[in-house]
Amino acid sequence: MDATEKALVLKVGCFREADCWVRLFTPTRGIFNAFAFGGSRSRRRFVGCLDPLSLVLFSIGSDRRGAYSVLGEGSLLHNFPGIRADAAAAGLAANCVRFVEAVEIDPSDAAPVYHLLLNTLYLLDSGQGSPDFVPWFFRARLAFAMGYDPDFENCGTCGSPVSQGRGHLFVVEQGQVVCAACHSVGKPLDGLARSVSPGVLRALEWIRESDPGDWGRVVLDREVRRQVSQLVEMFVAYHLGLSWENGIYKKV
Repeated sequence: MDATEKALVLKVGCFREADCWVRLFTPTRGIFNAFAFGGSRSRRRFVGCLDPLSLVLFSIGSDRRGAYSVLGEGSLLHNFPGIRADAAAAGLAANCVRFVEAVEIDPSDAAPVYHLLLNTLYLLDSGQGSPDFVPWFFRARLAFAMGYDPDFENCGTCGSPVSQGRGHLFVVEQGQVVCAACHSVGKPLDGLARSVSPGVLRALEWIRESDPGDWGRVVLDREVRRQVSQLVEMFVAYHLGLSWENGIYKKV
């Protein structure tokens, strides 16, 4: 029996003469492939629906043996014209999509990541979102959405607020902040730790709590931005096993 579901079209390819395979992302199934038989010729069932970066309401079923998914028909909901008209926005969107694909998201984690990606596309479609911020904001928020969720406001050892004072460390492996008092008198810290200022911690907490719709209005001091982006990249590399190198995401 077919089910109707909203899906983001990530990739489309053709096989045989008139058929297409479609890579989809839905909040319940995650990322998967489906076949649109007759899709390259259909004038009724898939009008405007088989372009990458399209939000479509699809009727999704399976073949008789249940071996693969089949698209019955689709209704285009949004095709992000602002992204298609802007090469920079298209590049940022592609970067975010490639990261989602590289993470290999389990269907149980799909819903928050799907909505994060969709809202990021809406941000880029509106003409907002700086190339300096969007890629690593997105990577950080995706990691947090998947459960790697640090507390940037309290010491992970003693629980005291770390909004005041200096000398705090962020321990990447543990995903926690350690205040100056604890790391000065306690046992040596295991793993990779970096000094963080209150300003950096406030920026990280803001990113953790933010939605993509907030990213178009953010302003960060240059040094805070540098430190925050470095910590985000280290955190993502350690916990998700991915780093951005030479235009691709690599396993680390």
